Amino acid sequence: MDILILGSTLLTELVVEKIKKEHNLVGYIPSLKPTVEGQIKLPVVDATIKCDIKLSVQYDKIVKETSNSFNLHTGLLPEYGGTNILDHAIKNGAKQQGLTFHQMTDRIDYGPIISKITYPIFEGDSAFDLFERVLKIGPDFTAASLKLLEKIGLKNVGVCEKHEPTIYKRGLFKADERILNYAR
Repeated sequence: MDILILGSTLLTELVVEKIKKEHNLVGYIPSLKPTVEGQIKLPVVDATIKCDIKLSVQYDKIVKETSNSFNLHTGLLPEYGGTNILDHAIKNGAKQQGLTFHQMTDRIDYGPIISKITYPIFEGDSAFDLFERVLKIGPDFTAASLKLLEKIGLKNVGVCEKHEPTIYKRGLFKADERILNYAR
């Protein structure tokens, strides 16, 4: 499968490194302001490049052309759409959080859900703790979700379940300095 990557965070980098053995990655379009910059070893391209799918991983721009576009969302949908999901989960006292792989539509975090994975939130956890969990499980989860997508087939994605998401907005939380200065 020919994949165009959207995003340039550390999580994007880890996903790229995981999936590049199984897929042809045609290039990437960088984020405007990635929280934690990744080192993506692909050419920077534009959205007109030929590909089978676009894969958004912490991409911080609205995708206008969403046909065959998929998103690795760093929260459980439909409960946690939007941004700053890890902070909101802590604030809300959630007992679990997770990742959702879904098809993108013209509505944010609304498209058909291909797969989800959850992880626990423990008492005393911070957004930083959840950030580290996302980095650990995100690449393998994305690789498995792409295999599932191939098995389902693009023409069948529309029958997957979708729900109106709760959308959380950016700007309500100050970024954790440990995330901003994350050292590998």
